[in-house]
Amino acid sequence: MALYEITLLLLVSCVLLGTNVASASTCEQSGPCTCRMSDGAGEIDLSALASSDSVLPAFQNVNSTGDDYVYSYNPCQPFTQGTCKDVSACQFVPKLKTYFPLGTQDSAKFIQEGQDLTLRYIAGQGSSKRETKVKLVCGAGETTFTAEGQDPNVINLYHFTLKSPCACPGGCSKPSNATCRQVGPCSCNMTDGSGTVDLHRVGRKDGPAFRDIMSPSEVADRYSYNPCYPFSLGSCRDAAACVSTQTHGVHMENSLGSQDKAAFFNTGSNLYIVYGTDRNDSKGLTSLVQLVCDRHRESFEAQGPNPQEKGQYLFTLRSPCACPGMCETPVTTPPAHTTAPPTPVTVPHPSPNTTQPAHAACVQYGTCACMFKNGSYIDLTSLEQTSGEPLFKDHPLSSPRRDDGFYYSFNPCAPFTEGKCEDVAVCKKNSLAGSEVSLGKQDSSTFATANENSPVAIMYASENRMSIVSLRCTEEKRNRLIVLGADPKVPNTYEFILESPQCCLHKGGATAVRGSLMWIVCALTFLLVNGWR
Repeated sequence: MALYEITLLLLVSCVLLGTNVASASTCEQSGPCTCRMSDGAGEIDLSALASSDSVLPAFQNVNSTGDDYVYSYNPCQPFTQGTCKDVSACQFVPKLKTYFPLGTQDSAKFIQEGQDLTLRYIAGQGSSKRETKVKLVCGAGETTFTAEGQDPNVINLYHFTLKSPCACPGGCSKPSNATCRQVGPCSCNMTDGSGTVDLHRVGRKDGPAFRDIMSPSEVADRYSYNPCYPFSLGSCRDAAACVSTQTHGVHMENSLGSQDKAAFFNTGSNLYIVYGTDRNDSKGLTSLVQLVCDRHRESFEAQGPNPQEKGQYLFTLRSPCACPGMCETPVTTPPAHTTAPPTPVTVPHPSPNTTQPAHAACVQYGTCACMFKNGSYIDLTSLEQTSGEPLFKDHPLSSPRRDDGFYYSFNPCAPFTEGKCEDVAVCKKNSLAGSEVSLGKQDSSTFATANENSPVAIMYASENRMSIVSLRCTEEKRNRLIVLGADPKVPNTYEFILESPQCCLHKGGATAVRGSLMWIVCALTFLLVNGWR
């Protein structure tokens, strides 16, 4: 192949790679049959499809398209059919007149497989373990259920396809009756008990968190916004939001609402903050900011003047801190699909060489990396051990703690299995009996900072147990796990400290660095292509 064709192929690959990176999104589980899209598109809720009859599943006795068996399935609610007791999926073998459970409701888990969103169920253990994957397809019109049946290549793996408007984000979401009651200028408590929406970590004390943001509909205007703390820009004084306009060479700033006039309110399931203005302000301009829960990124968008409300300007803030419980101080909320401990979690006190946050919460990307607003990041990917063995295996309590009769294992980034600990991040083993207990699943990892003066920690949860691994930066070229063991003040909570050079803050974003390198290669390729023309 000629060098020109090779280079052109590289350029096309770069474009496709960039498209895939930009479009990636996941659906984070928020209930047994609900998940919320990470890109803010909305919630997928299958509860409208479920049958509440314990002996009559929504999809009953469906003939398979791939084998000779019959299948039944019910999302959200368990059912009983023959010897299938309290299941979500059941297989019937007509020749043997026998039923086999294919998954229990409490095992339901949303997983992303490439471009496909799948709801996975598991039943049984060991050789009798069966797994069912329900592929969710967003589609208009009537709901259809297809039972492909047993996987021809994998034993005890079964495939279904559920096509429905309810598989679309927002397609069947139930309107929430919960409201957010204001408890401060930039925080409110959800009445359904899901937690506090707290924007303190978004706001800045040294100026607006978002400055000179353009509106798609306006060229001349620039918008600035800061939750929680007032700021000043030119003639815009002590404001929550400002608009800067340049007309005929004249630059002007106007306040779009003051911080002490902030008020939360709900419209349906949407949450807003409205910033009013002082009565003495003759212009009387106000701002309406919609808060969108996004657990993976933070952004601010300016829509500009509200065409339906004179003098009001519209904005959208996407942030993990717009999610109930995500930015509370102290952090007390584990991932939505885990069971919270009975009392608040206490993050270990920082030491002089402990990684410190750079003003705001560290927004997680992946299972073992997070990034601050200023672009600095922590990335533990290089510690990933994919051999199935944990990086730290069978460690007793660290000195000066007394031996508690258990060994502890931990692996950042990748799950491992040790006895009864399956696909975990942290495992506890009895040093005499050898029995194992999970102290946290790898896919439950959540980065946490209790406040601006506390260390960064990773929280892992499993059933009613939780592990907190505090990250401590060290210049020594070694990785060390300090095992503190059970927290004497918080039941079922275990504490560890990970010392590593990888726990240090790095300048610039890891994602941004990788992206920049990719686009540099693409740019050079583009120049080469044009150079040969």
